[in-house]
Amino acid sequence: MANFNQQLVALTMATLRADGKMEAAEVEVIKHVAKDLECDDIEITQLLMQENEKQSKCNDIRAYIAEVGKTVDNSDDKQLIMEACIQVALADKELASKEVEVLLTVCNALEGNLARMICDIAIFVQNDREIKIEGSDADFTEEFVEEEN
Repeated sequence: MANFNQQLVALTMATLRADGKMEAAEVEVIKHVAKDLECDDIEITQLLMQENEKQSKCNDIRAYIAEVGKTVDNSDDKQLIMEACIQVALADKELASKEVEVLLTVCNALEGNLARMICDIAIFVQNDREIKIEGSDADFTEEFVEEEN
């Protein structure tokens, strides 16, 4: 799997499937990211359908992620794919522990920097205060912050 589009779709789809729900917002994020990266819309849509079918039958998603990660050689591609996976995980405004586990698996597969991944997640969350993180009861919405002052 040496094609960037295939790698992007495979790893973002694995992230999308992490919480057991396939939401339209998450699929749209994949398509939006692919469009921003000037990937062919028709090819991405076909790859999404193929990858969903493939992963629905996959017995060991971690091994599959590791296998795909080994095929990504370019460090810029690795970072773009990692950021896309983070965006997919946050598309539904919730970050579940299962999604974090998959993000860690993707990060390792891409030989990424864990600190960079955490900072990237923090940046996305900081810029969208509606995102909830599983296990956290922190409320940083503007209404809450204004009431406290």
